[in-house]
Amino acid sequence: MKQEDISNMKDLHVLYIEDDMELQECFGAVLEKIFNKLTVASNGQEGLDLLMNKENHFDFIISDIEMPKMSGLDMIKELRKTGSNIPCILTTAHGEFDYFMRANDLGVFRYIQKPLDIQEILEAICDNQRGLEVKKIDL
Repeated sequence: MKQEDISNMKDLHVLYIEDDMELQECFGAVLEKIFNKLTVASNGQEGLDLLMNKENHFDFIISDIEMPKMSGLDMIKELRKTGSNIPCILTTAHGEFDYFMRANDLGVFRYIQKPLDIQEILEAICDNQRGLEVKKIDL
């Protein structure tokens, strides 16, 4: 990945949702160095509340799947009901096919297994951004 690609992503407002506090702090610190705007939530319900707040505008979601109060999949399902198409990466420690299929049905952009690799996350976001640029040109 080129430095230019990373520079082009710095102004995205990313919502990062993770219930494991150690991972949230560690990976969140890495994300804060890349993105000028990062908002962190600890579960799917908190994430959904942030997403539904009209004052917030998020460009990308990175969310764990298994969390208390509301899973990442259920959060995305509720978000999609509003017509929102915010790109989302779902992360999981489990490789269950059912999760993958549900994520695919919800239009999740990428499904990544833990342990998280920042390079893989950034490449997924970059791939999505390139796709958006192509769509803009095609219109």
